[in-house]
Amino acid sequence: MGDEDLKKSTKWVLVILSLIFGAIVVNFYLNFYSIAYALVGLLFLVFSGWGAIVQMKNDVNQYQDQYKRNTYVEDDYDRYTK
Repeated sequence: MGDEDLKKSTKWVLVILSLIFGAIVVNFYLNFYSIAYALVGLLFLVFSGWGAIVQMKNDVNQYQDQYKRNTYVEDDYDRYTK
């Protein structure tokens, strides 16, 4: 995924989040509390799912780094050039 694709996806995510926040404010203003609370719940689910995915990626990266450290074999060149 290139830098340009990331900028496009970030822009769309920000637009969708701002629309949801706007819809929450409008629904509270118009006394549609059940819809507003449903949108708040939706945002909570999105952010908690996002956090779980990021935590899982971090755990995988930590495991891979630890595995690389534990399985690294020093050869003679590395030992004598330190």
